[in-house]
Amino acid sequence: MRTLGIFITALLLFLAGDISAQFLGQMSSADALDINAGVAGGYIVFADHATAVAGSVRYGFSDFVEGRGRLGYIDPDHGDGSIILGGDFKYQLWQYKQHDNPLDMALGGGVEYADFEGGSIVSFTGSVIGSIPFELKNKSVIEPYAQFHMRLQKVSGGDSELKAGVNLGAVFSIVNFTDFTAEVQIDDETAFMIGVDVLLF
Repeated sequence: MRTLGIFITALLLFLAGDISAQFLGQMSSADALDINAGVAGGYIVFADHATAVAGSVRYGFSDFVEGRGRLGYIDPDHGDGSIILGGDFKYQLWQYKQHDNPLDMALGGGVEYADFEGGSIVSFTGSVIGSIPFELKNKSVIEPYAQFHMRLQKVSGGDSELKAGVNLGAVFSIVNFTDFTAEVQIDDETAFMIGVDVLLF
């Protein structure tokens, strides 16, 4: 019920506008990687006024802390494209079914930077992520997730703004070392994202 309330609030607050958003989305569940595990990923973003491609590298620093670096290229409908640089982390607070926890839950934070023709944009983001894994009959796993984020965004030559958004998606674990992800982002830019992650070690 709480997730539904967040979703409805986001719909009421945000309409698609100029290029301005958490460009690279969430694209992972609340479950943190195991310690010393490494994952590489790639994905495509289809936004209201732009398309983008991106790659990421994730690393498990502990059983509950995961870090990620991301590099992408965004091509807006109007103006020149831009490289996007991003980095984030998440700290897993709850583990599903451990101590009667109803879901996986994590707190996250990160930064993104893009330099467009009309000026550069830097965003500092904090988020809450929740997800629940479901094992299917064929032993594959689907894990729906929701992320609510708040971000402080600064456009060069302008004032800082506090913005928010919601990401809704699911991770599909078909084989042990490969995950597929699909996500919808509701922000200044509404976007659909698809991606794949491969376990490196």
